[in-house]
Amino acid sequence: MKQHVIFLIMLALPLASVAQEREHKEHFIEVTGSAQQEIEPNEIYTLIRLREFEENRQKTPLEQLDKNFLDALKKAGIDRKRLELADVGSRLDTFRRRDREAYRAKSYQIKLTSAEELDKLLTALESVKVDIVDITRLNHSDHETIMLDLTLTALSEDRRKAETLMKSIDAEVGKPIIVRE
Repeated sequence: MKQHVIFLIMLALPLASVAQEREHKEHFIEVTGSAQQEIEPNEIYTLIRLREFEENRQKTPLEQLDKNFLDALKKAGIDRKRLELADVGSRLDTFRRRDREAYRAKSYQIKLTSAEELDKLLTALESVKVDIVDITRLNHSDHETIMLDLTLTALSEDRRKAETLMKSIDAEVGKPIIVRE
C-alpha cells in the first residue's frame, strides 16, 4: 500500500509542477531606424590610359604621349609622387610583328583628394590625346568613423520610434532584447 501511495505521489508531482508553471511570453515591439549623410569623397582613384595611335599615316609614339601627359599633370598642380604605374602593354593588330602595327599602351593611377582637383586634371588633359580616363574607386578616409556615427544616429531614431509607439498604448520602453545592425 505504501508503494502505491509513493507511486501516486511521484505521478502527481510532475503534474503539480506543470500546473504551477505559467505561460511566460515577452511582449516586444520591433522598430527599424535609418540614418543618411551625404559626404564628398576625399580619395578619388583615377585610371588614365595612354595608347599609341596613328594619325595622318604617322604613328604618335608612347614616349611623346607620356611627356605630354606629365606636362599636363604638372600644369594641373598634381604632385608626380601620387602617380602610380598601373599597367604597360602592347597590342598587335596582326600576327606578323611589324613596328607599324604594334600599339603600345601605358596606364597610370592617380589618387586625387577632391572633385576640384579632378576637374583641374580633366581640364589639363584636354590638350593631351588620352585613350581612357576612368574613376575606378571613391572613398573617404574617415569612412569607419562616419559609419559608426550613422549607426548611433539610427539607434537613437529606433529608440525615439519605440517610445512614440509605446506611448500611444500607455506603455514604457524597457531594455532592448535584440539589437541588429
